[in-house]
Order: sequence, then C-alpha cells, then structure tokens
Amino acid sequence: MRERRLSAGWSQDELAERSGVSARSISALEAGGRRPRMSSVIRLAGALGVDPDTRAQWLTAARDTDARQPAEPDGADGPGGSDGSDRPDAPVAALDGSPAVAAKLPSGPSGPSGPSGPSGPQQLPMAIRHFTGRTRELQLLDELLVDVTPGCGAVVISAIAGTAGVGKTTLAVHFAHRVADRFPDGQLFANLRGFDPARAPVDAADVARGFLDALGVPALRVPADPDGQLALLRSRLAGTRTLIVLDNVREAEQVRPLLPGSNTCLVVVTSRNRLPGLVALDGAVPLALDVLSPAEARELLARRLGAATVAEQQDAADELTELCARLPLALNIAAARAADHPGTPLEVWARELRDSRARLDLLSAGDSHADVRVVLSWSYRALTPQAARLFRLLGLHPGPTISTAAAASLAGRPLSETRALLEELHRAHLITAPERDRYTFHDLLRAYAAEQAAALEPPQGQAAATRRMLDHYLHTAHRAACLAYADDASWHSLDLAEPATGVTPEGLGDRRQALDWYREEQPVLERIVDSAHRTGADVHAWQLVGAQVPYLLKSGLWQQWQRASETALAAAERTGDLGHQAHAHRWLGQVHRSQGRQPEAQRELRLALGLFDALGDRPREGRTRLDLAIAHGEEHSDAEAVAESRRALELFEAIGDPSGQALALNSIGWYLAQQGKLREALPQCQRALDLARDAGNLPGQSSIWDSIGFIHHRLGEYHEALPAYHESLRLRVAVGDYFLQADIHTHLGDTHLALGDVEAARAAWIRSLAILEDLQHRDADAVRARLNSHPAPEPPRRTP
Repeated sequence: MRERRLSAGWSQDELAERSGVSARSISALEAGGRRPRMSSVIRLAGALGVDPDTRAQWLTAARDTDARQPAEPDGADGPGGSDGSDRPDAPVAALDGSPAVAAKLPSGPSGPSGPSGPSGPQQLPMAIRHFTGRTRELQLLDELLVDVTPGCGAVVISAIAGTAGVGKTTLAVHFAHRVADRFPDGQLFANLRGFDPARAPVDAADVARGFLDALGVPALRVPADPDGQLALLRSRLAGTRTLIVLDNVREAEQVRPLLPGSNTCLVVVTSRNRLPGLVALDGAVPLALDVLSPAEARELLARRLGAATVAEQQDAADELTELCARLPLALNIAAARAADHPGTPLEVWARELRDSRARLDLLSAGDSHADVRVVLSWSYRALTPQAARLFRLLGLHPGPTISTAAAASLAGRPLSETRALLEELHRAHLITAPERDRYTFHDLLRAYAAEQAAALEPPQGQAAATRRMLDHYLHTAHRAACLAYADDASWHSLDLAEPATGVTPEGLGDRRQALDWYREEQPVLERIVDSAHRTGADVHAWQLVGAQVPYLLKSGLWQQWQRASETALAAAERTGDLGHQAHAHRWLGQVHRSQGRQPEAQRELRLALGLFDALGDRPREGRTRLDLAIAHGEEHSDAEAVAESRRALELFEAIGDPSGQALALNSIGWYLAQQGKLREALPQCQRALDLARDAGNLPGQSSIWDSIGFIHHRLGEYHEALPAYHESLRLRVAVGDYFLQADIHTHLGDTHLALGDVEAARAAWIRSLAILEDLQHRDADAVRARLNSHPAPEPPRRTP
C-alpha cells in the first residue's frame, strides 16, 4: 500500500482525504504489525485504484492476518474518530467488498458471497462484441470519473440521450464494463422501460426494491412504503463506490428518487428524451448521441463482415452505411442479413435498400428489438397528438433541413405553437437541431414519418400540406428576389397567386437578409423544385426556379442552375406554357454560355428568342439578344457581338426601356474595346452609365464601371482604371454578385502589375482565384497562370 501511495505522489494525509481512512490508521498500517479492518482495505484499495486481482490479494492478506496482532487504531475511518463500525449492530463492509449490509446477514443467495465471490452486485448486461467507435463520447464519460471522489459534493450523473437505435444502451454498458473496477462496491443496472409499448414505465420504487435485493438486504428489513424503500436504498449506497446504470428512462421524475446522495457513486442514465430537468436541477452532464461517423459506420461493417470484404467492396459498403443512415441498429441488422449470405455482393443489399418505400421492411431481423420500424414507433407513440401530426407532416418535406417558419406553414399552425411542437420532437430525439430554428432528421426517420403520413393523413390533408409547403418557399423566394435584385433590370417580378391559408412566409426585411436566406435554403430549394415537379405542381416548379435564377446566376452555382432550368423547362412543356418555355430556354442558354458551351448556348438562346418574338415580349427579346452577343463574344466573334447588341439597342429604344438601353450601350462599348476601337468604345460606356444611374440599376452600373476601367487600362491610363474597377467591385459586393467579383479582382491585379506593383497584383489575383476555385470555374486556370508567372518577390536578405 505504501508503494502504491508513493507512486501516486500522495502523502498519508492526502490518501486519508481520498479514502476516508484516517491518516493515523494509514501510518499504523504502513509501519506494519497492525491488523487492518476489512472496510479500511476496501476504501484504501478503491482510493488507490488498484486492479481487481491486487485488491483480492489485499483482502485475503487482511483476512489471514494473525488475529493476535493489534487492530488498527480507533478513528480509522474518519478525521474525527470512529465511524461506529465497532458497534454490534452497525453496517460493515463485506469481506468481498460488496456494499455495506447488516452485520448479521443470513447466509444464502441474498447474503455475501464470501471472499472468493464477486465484489458486490454485478448486474451489467453482456457487452457488445462488435462495439465500434464512440471515441469522443467515451472520452467525455471518462472525464466524469475525475469527479467521482470524496468531497465533490454531489453524485455524478451522465445523461446519454439520442434517437431510437443510435446505441445509447450499448455505449452505456460498454463504458460501464470499462470502468467497473473503479467501482468495487458493485454495478447496478435497471431497464426502466420508458418507451415500451407493451408495458408501463417501471416505477422508481420497483427499481429500488430490486437494487436492495441485489445489495443483500433481507426482504423483512425492506420498508413497505415506496418512500421508505427509496430512503433505504440511498442509505445503503452512502459512502460506497457504486456504478448505477438506469436505462431507457422516459422523464427525469422517473429516476430522480433513485439518485444516491453519495458523491462516490456514478449514475449513467440513457433516454430517448433529452431530460433537461435532470441537467438543470440535478447537475447531470448531458451527452447527445448522434449516428455514427462514416468511418465508424464502415468499421462496424468491417467487424461484422470482415475487413477484407468491406475493403474489396468499399463503394457498396459506403452506400450501405448511408442507406442505413449510419444508425447502429440498422447497420447491425443489414450486416446480419449480409453475414447470412456470405457469397452475395454488398451491392445487392445496397440495391434493395435504395427503394425508400421498402427500406424499413428490409431493416428487420424478426424481433421487435431488432426491427427499425418497431423501435422508432416506441418514440413516436410517446408523443402528444399535435406533435405526432407534425412529425408525420415533416415526412412530406424533402429535406435536408426545415426552418421553424417552413414547418409552421407545412402544418398550417401559428409560429409559436409550431416552435413548441418542434421542441417536443427535439426532446424526443425524433429530430435534431443543427442550428437555431432549423431542424432535420436522418433518412430512416424521414421514411418512417412519410409512412405514418401515408397511413394516417387523408389524401386531401397531404395535398393541402404539400401546397402550403410549396407556397411557403415560393412566396419567400419571391420576396428574397424582390429585395436582393429590385434594381436589376434582368429580374422581373413573378405574377403569383395568393398563398394558401396557413402559410407564413419568412419575414425578410432587406437585401442582406434575402441573400442570407438564399444561401441557407439553397439545398432545400433544389429538393423543393424536384418535389413540386414530381408531384405535378408544374406552375409552382417553374415559378420556384424563376425566383431563384438571379441568385444562382450571380452566385455562380452553375450545376444547380442547370438542373433547376432543366426542371423548369420540363414543367413548362408539360403545361404547354410558351412564355415559361421561353424563359427556361433562356436560362439554359445562359448557363451553357457561362460554362463555355457556346454552341449549346446559342441553340437555347435562339429558341428563347423565337418564342419571345412570337409572344411579342420585346423586353425579354432584347435581353436575349444581349445574351447572344455575349455568346458571340465568348467565341471571339466581336463584330457579331456588336451587331447583336445594336439590334438589342434598337428594340429598347423603340419600347422606351432606359435600363435595357444602358445594358446594350455597355455591350457595344465592351466589344468595340475588344476590337481595339477604344476611343469609339468609351463614349458608349459613359452614355450607358448615365442611363443606368437614372434608372437606379446598380448591377448595370457595376458592369459599366468594369468596362470603363478596362478601356482606361487598354489606353494605358492605369491611374484612371483603378478607381473605375474599385467602384465596380463596391457595387458588385453590395448586390451580392459573387462570381463577377472575381473578374474585377483579376482586372485590378492586371492594372497593379502594369503600374509595377507585383505584390498588390498578386493579392488581387489571389482573391479572384479563391472565388473561382470555390465555384470550380474554368477561368481559374488563367488566374493561376498569372500567379505562377509573377511569383512573390523574395524578402530582402538580412545583413549579419
């Protein structure tokens, strides 16, 4: 014992404080010739953290000590004197280290098991052989052990919460087995059945009676009333080092009476609910358990199916883990099915699970505890009726996330009421909140919610909820476009019908909020457009794309823009609306042009031009001609670009469109400059700037300043070019024109280089390259070449 204490770097007083055995007794025992009390051995072994084998040796040695030796002095177990263990009727620790029980316990199953038996009750279930990952969570749990020492003032509690099938019990049991030797007075386990549909939750008093029996308390000494039973349990646990696992808890009130008063115990609670009351009032440390990481999920499959199998079929294995939402229960069921058919490629199992309608059927092992649908249903059935309905309706939303306002529209409920229902679902771990006022759930929960909606919501109710959802996004997107692009002549407000009753669009107030909303909702809007088209809501589908196009164009989201435009064209063709078809062809032409596919761009743009001409839509016809001019310019056909721009100018002058005239004049000036006709080009752009200012067209002004800067640069007037470029950049930042900011940075860099400032040139090119690489744009190579051709100057050498 002395060697252990010195190895830990403790004085006898420090060991006394940690163990509860007096320093006087420790000094006498280390000097030799004193017979220790068994309770002292147990406490000293626990404080020093000795392994079970060493502890058993100490207990045997203490038992075999010659009884004629003097006993350790009184006052052994406390700083102020005897702990009363010399009294004939006082509780003493059993020889094997089990919790304090009556001194005159009867022999038999409920009494101490003797020196060769286990050290206290060991009720932990079998640990899972295929336990995988959870390194971060285990580290957080390990950190709690630091607080399980005398003097910390309160019992240490960990509340592990997570959705059904995420592995809460598995983690708790695995951790408990890992640290069992730190709790020599026993490990207690109880399933409180908080979500079992076949049985009511277990009462705290019932758990207490079971624990008292495991602790060896005779039935005759157990009080008849529940409060007395709970009080006796706390008394028996006082001063012991006991680990208690309370599994499957429904609410804090179910476990609060079971919490020991001893600060040497550790309580681990698992629940599908978050148990905020246990955290707030009882000091529990919350540990939210999410699905496995991709690496952990792959490791789980490797342990179940063999590392070689998973490595040889890595793509199929990765798809399988994602189709199982990386939910441990689902992964284990899928792995069990695959293990039963070792010759079947994993691709076969992945292909079966791709059908979301059949996925829950396939993820069942024929046991209610090994059936994803059944296990999820236990959480769902515990909801209030209003929250259960909202959960079902969330299954109609395509994801990946939903805001509180969108959920309110989907349900047709007030915002405040919806927020409370979402919090109920969040507490039940049926949804997660990756950020404030935004929720999501994994694909298996989404499939289960959709299944419940199909079974319990009438068709007209589902259709009405879907309509409210589409209206929410359409009217909010239209509001965002009106705020962000009101001064953009290329954007024209859509003619929308009134939103359905119960729809609460987002309350956007300015351009910044509008652009933030676009960025946040862009992944959702992609899915909403597809959902609208798939369900036959073609007008909504086209309008949703129309409300997004200016953002997609100016943000350089080419792939998203192309997919949305293709969906818009398909929707327009299905409805037979020629105007909508014309717009969709123009959008596709623009995205092809931006991606360098000029033949495809010209084909789509000429289709659009023909339709706008047939419909008599002169403003769109003129703007489509400007798009064609840019396509010509991309092919270095500058004369054709000027000619197309002049035709557009004639159209805009005929209909009295000053913004259109400004854009056409700027286009003429730009392509004249490309031909080297700089003195002829500059007046065109200056006249365009006056018209754009009068029309309040900020994006137009930004483009014109860029042209003016370019012309001054080509004329060698670099000091006049710089302020023009800076003004263009300021305006493009103001209107959120992300992609075209790269152009300005490139031009600024070229001008700085012409002035001999390589450092400033490189700084501007680096900013341009960052945008182009972010957008994966083809122009990045040209900017990268500039940087490579003009490396950063070496710093001056320091003199010795």
